[in-house]
Amino acid sequence: MQHQWRAFFQEWDVVIYPAAAVPAFPHDHSEPIEARWLDIDGKAFPYYDACFIWADPASTFGLPASVVPIGNSPAGLPIGVQIVGSYLEDRTTIAFAELLEREFGGFAPPPM
Repeated sequence: MQHQWRAFFQEWDVVIYPAAAVPAFPHDHSEPIEARWLDIDGKAFPYYDACFIWADPASTFGLPASVVPIGNSPAGLPIGVQIVGSYLEDRTTIAFAELLEREFGGFAPPPM
């Protein structure tokens, strides 16, 4: 897979995909983490599946990633995208995040 990512980034600067399966949500610090569930469209999903599955490609292959908000859910909670770049190209993902932030308005605190 590392060779496939290297080949991909010879043609593309970054890849963009969801940061998570859901918009931001209230934090749950109950233990054990395996017992945490999130409601997605009225169905319960394991916390790990909703929160960490999208981080896997970058973290597994040592690729840099930046997350930037691009909008809000109907409840006013932030929705972000993940920007993944080529190995050791951290500055590329950060620079692209800055461009998206400029276009989409950046972070605004959610309503209390």
